[in-house]
This record gives sequence, C-alpha cells and structure tokens, in this order.
Amino acid sequence: MLLGKTVIPFLLVGGVLAGAQNIVHQTVHSDRVTQIHTALDHISIIALPEKITRVAAGSQTMQIEWHGNDVFIKPLQSGQATDLMVWTDHQFSAYELEAPGDVKQMTFVLDETTSPVPQASGTDKGAKPTAAEIDRLTDSTIGSALLHVTSVVPRGVRAEKDHVSVCIKDVVRDGNGLYIRFVVTNSSALPYRILSPNVFEIAPRQSADLLPSMRDEQITDRAVSQFQSNQSAQVIVRRTDIPQKDLSPGATAEGVIEIQPEDIEKPAVYEFVFGSDGDHSIKATAVL
Repeated sequence: MLLGKTVIPFLLVGGVLAGAQNIVHQTVHSDRVTQIHTALDHISIIALPEKITRVAAGSQTMQIEWHGNDVFIKPLQSGQATDLMVWTDHQFSAYELEAPGDVKQMTFVLDETTSPVPQASGTDKGAKPTAAEIDRLTDSTIGSALLHVTSVVPRGVRAEKDHVSVCIKDVVRDGNGLYIRFVVTNSSALPYRILSPNVFEIAPRQSADLLPSMRDEQITDRAVSQFQSNQSAQVIVRRTDIPQKDLSPGATAEGVIEIQPEDIEKPAVYEFVFGSDGDHSIKATAVL
C-alpha cells in the first residue's frame, strides 16, 4: 500500500532502534537488488543520502511510506513478498521486500546515508526521471525476463474431464529463485477456490540420473513412481500471484508462483499441492 509522503505516529520509533542488532550500513547499489527482511507488526527503514522523489512497489501487501530521505516499510500479510524501487534527486535503487519472517532476522534499518551522491551538471542537475524514461526501464526489465522464459513440456499429462487440474506452463530462472507460471482448469461441476500451493522437492531413491534429460517437463504420477521416493522436503514459497482465485465450472485461470530451491542449478522434482476440489487432491509435478 503506497501512502506517499505521510508520517504517522507508529513510525516515531527513535530510541527503540538504537539497540537493534540488524542495522545494516552500506552504500546505494544502483546496479543490483538489495534484500530487506521484514517481520509482521514491525517497521523496516531505508535511510538514503538525499531526498526521495518517487517510489514504486509491486503490490499492496506492504504499507510503504516515505518522508524526506527515509522509506518506512510495514508488512500487512504473511507469506507475501514484493519489490520496491526508489528514486532520489540523483540516484535509483531497487529492493526485494521479503515475506515477513522471524523478527530476529529482520532488517530494522538499512542505512545508506554515507553513499556518495552523484553530481549532475548544467540543466540536468536534480532532474527527475520522465514518464518515458520509466517506461523504457520497465520495458527493458520485462524484455530481459522474457529472454529467460523456458516452456515446460507436458509429458503424458492431460486435463481431467471431471475435476480440477493444473498445467505448468513456463519457468524463469532468476538469481536464486524460480518463477513458475501455471494454469488451473476447473472441469468439475462445482466452483473451485485456488489457494497458494505448498511446494515439495521429491528426493529420488532411484533413477536420479534421468533428471537432467527430463528438465522443464511436467510429469505424471506414473513417471514420479520410477524414482521410488518416500522422502520430500518443503520448498520456500516467496510469493504467489493469482489474479482470479474463484473458478466457476468450465473456467480457467493463470497464476505465478516464485519458489526458492536450495540449488537452482540442479534439476529436481517439484510437487505443487493445491487445495482439494472436494473429491480429488489437486497437484502438479514437474522437473525444473
């Protein structure tokens, strides 16, 4: 939730922060994304070396306010992360606001006040980004992501005729995260509510050498059985975006989930477990 240049009473935390352990000092990084760890019912502060002119966030799952040189961040929902971009008179910086976690691990203050401020010359001094420049930056970011999209091939997977099914469509590998696009089809006779799936990594006991050749494939339960595994580990879900959560009979909807595997470079078997449609367990399995 972007509230602008307001300061409200709960931001006046003054001396409370003085003894906090997770106060990070660094310079502004315009060429990379900085992680901010958050916690419910707590405020994280980004302190910059000059006045903030504009901020933009990817969703309203965080309450974000700014005043002068400081940005104030308060998570509103558990399990939800988003990104944040900040412009000052002469600099730009980007942040990943992590889903709320343990308060002992959160970033109380990210202090970037000692960063050198670039000096503009001539009539460009203090120039703010134009709408065209922001559009070009956005288009460049989207274009870069699209270059890394890999289609996921369904191997023997077919939509069921009498209940809900999930098809994994694409995957994007970025840093230490996997962004997976999926499509949910409701072929049942009743409405279906799409919930954020739980994700598990299946540890093969046999045939693990097949995984590289199966990478970027959605596979059937029969294909999973060849690994003869009874072990799985839950994978961190960093965010889920489901624009349409309620599906009427015959309808479809797309969503995106971001997960954080232990090793993004190593192909692994991932099981995405959605909410039941009443009679069936709704899940999809893919090697990614």
